[in-house]
Amino acid sequence: MKLTAFIDGGGTKTRVRLVEHLTGAIVEEVVTGPANLGLGCDACWNQIKRAIDLARLDLPTRCVVGLAGTEYRKERQQFLASAPHPTVLVSDRDAGLFGAHSGRPGGCLTVGTGVSFAWLNSSGVVTRRGGFGFILGDQGGGAWMGQRLLCELIRLADQGDLLPSHINLIESLEIGPTANDWIAFANQATPRDFGSLAPSVLNTKSSIPISANIVTEGVSELDSLISGFPKTLPLALVGGLAHAYENHLEVLGYEVVTADGNALDGLSYIDQHLTTLSIDRWKSDD
Repeated sequence: MKLTAFIDGGGTKTRVRLVEHLTGAIVEEVVTGPANLGLGCDACWNQIKRAIDLARLDLPTRCVVGLAGTEYRKERQQFLASAPHPTVLVSDRDAGLFGAHSGRPGGCLTVGTGVSFAWLNSSGVVTRRGGFGFILGDQGGGAWMGQRLLCELIRLADQGDLLPSHINLIESLEIGPTANDWIAFANQATPRDFGSLAPSVLNTKSSIPISANIVTEGVSELDSLISGFPKTLPLALVGGLAHAYENHLEVLGYEVVTADGNALDGLSYIDQHLTTLSIDRWKSDD
């Protein structure tokens, strides 16, 4: 059985869909850990190989991959040079976009551990924003949200202004009760680690002002990211924090819709229309 592996890799998880090459039937889907090119090509291939091993099926004859971090040129080249199977690589933004609207005009805002945005206009032109990674970007995403929370808490602790509600919030983080604990956590934390703190922000946004302010700031950051996107076009939000922002962006006048499909569906669409789409794509040496 000849299989094509469609692979969606992000800052928190990797999803691999194995599809029968001739019929297009989905044979298996497996989820493993993060595969962001910012983590290096070896980390990405290790997660992909792990997922394929877990499926316990024939090795794929080809891979169609959408990864976060395709802006990292060196890692992108190394990823393709290390490919054990013929591989096509595209940005996770494009995968999400074509999955969200099945090739129709519209925008796709990915809000998970990181943040990226892309939209397709009626002329078939794709515009992209964000996707710069945790150090320089990803404002409004889960990693940013967790880092902002620790910044606020350590400031309050330093001034002796922690309230009982803050203490309860700190306990929910499970990273220790003191500023020294938070410093130790932050100095070794990955974006995924910071992102693990985001649920505590969302769970307390109606009761603790610093959490509410972080969410409000996140809305402002996302609104800035997608400025210029025509509000006449549908906007799909995808990713683990999509639910946290949908209503806020609707209030700002965006036509928020449910995505047709996910990034794996987008990779399938891209694979079928690769020769006609005006998107960046990179291939391994077959």
